[in-house]
Amino acid sequence: MPDRRFAFVDLETSGVSPSEDRITEIGIVLVDGDEQVEEWSSLVDPGVPIPPEITALTGITNEMVRGAPPFEALLPEVARRLEGRVFVAHNARFDYGFLKAEFRRAGERFGADVLCTVRLSRRLFPQYGSHRLDALIDRHRLPSADRHRALGDARAIRAFLQVLPRDADPDELETAIRELLKLPATPPHLDPAHLESLPESPGVYVFIGASGQPLYVGKARNLRERVRGHFYADSRNANDARLVAEVHALEVEPTAGEFGALLREMQRIKTCAPLHNVALRRRETTCFLRAEVPGRAPRIVPLAELEHADPLAEPGLAGPFGSRAGARAALAALGREHRLCDRALGLWARDGACFSRQVRRCDGLCTGDESAETHHARLHAALAPLRFPEWPFAGPVVLVEHDTDTGRVDRLAFDRWRALGPDGEQPFDPDVFKLLRRRIARDPRAFEPLAR
Repeated sequence: MPDRRFAFVDLETSGVSPSEDRITEIGIVLVDGDEQVEEWSSLVDPGVPIPPEITALTGITNEMVRGAPPFEALLPEVARRLEGRVFVAHNARFDYGFLKAEFRRAGERFGADVLCTVRLSRRLFPQYGSHRLDALIDRHRLPSADRHRALGDARAIRAFLQVLPRDADPDELETAIRELLKLPATPPHLDPAHLESLPESPGVYVFIGASGQPLYVGKARNLRERVRGHFYADSRNANDARLVAEVHALEVEPTAGEFGALLREMQRIKTCAPLHNVALRRRETTCFLRAEVPGRAPRIVPLAELEHADPLAEPGLAGPFGSRAGARAALAALGREHRLCDRALGLWARDGACFSRQVRRCDGLCTGDESAETHHARLHAALAPLRFPEWPFAGPVVLVEHDTDTGRVDRLAFDRWRALGPDGEQPFDPDVFKLLRRRIARDPRAFEPLAR
């Protein structure tokens, strides 16, 4: 690991919740390659009482932190030491999460490549049941002075990495570190700074080609992890490899939540028409079914033929369907399930008994054994589960999403199954309809009336 710059970090805290508890001590050991360059630690005034059970574990009392600097005063020193380094911690999610929360409260962002020594130990030594720091100290004969104090534990984590070339296969060690870090292999045409500065928030990203043409639009719960994952050489499939070779630029659009990212992905794909997205591109083939006259086939109605292209403008429609073929396939399935007549469904053009009647799967409208009115009533009942639903609210509604890491709040507004943008109601989009319908079914109370 001679070419890597590490920051071994340990925090002591007043509890386990980054949003409610605070840091009481921070310890950092800086290493360039195999050379230790600095040790630094400081008590931190958490601004909240330290519970007795925490004091019993760490030995840090309320009296000890009284008069210590608050984290905001230490932030420049911490940021300077961590900048550009791999963040190494034991159960790194805990320490990394607390630091991110403290930076956020101070109005700053923090991000780093993270190496968790718990995960590294599990990867290299799966035969052991415990990978707590105490277990590693005993197993690998690590120094244990000042256990449960920040700098003492940071030193122990550093010592763990030092002994791994002795206790594990060097090639396996290098592979494990590389895979846990998931460091991207930046393509030659893309500025590496783009990948270093990615936020760890939900959102949408766009890969752009040499001519400025959008190549691919994707969504992510964590933009940094997802985008960099495309460029991680060991995890690429053939499609990813072809795509990243064409990338010359990158755009990201953070959102406050996953639903907003899904929505923006759909909208960006339809407006950008990226070369590598096909499934969600704007479709002009969306259609509905309308059963009008007894004895006649339901009519396939393109979305564009509806008044204002609004499915709610014509009650009784079934759908939407992605294409005419999809609508006919739905009718065929209903016919098989409900013994409907192929001719009355528009699926049989010959005289005499339809195919389903010939195999005794039709009640006989085509042979005069069932009246047109009875068949029409059964067709209407069969279509009921496919009816386009009424808007379940009294008017426009808003879904509020919060990103607790960044403080971002997005208010996503909808009415009559359509998204509402800055310029008002957007055109009906069947993909947005399906996404919104699933979200409402899961938790309708998450949607609030939109204040006008």
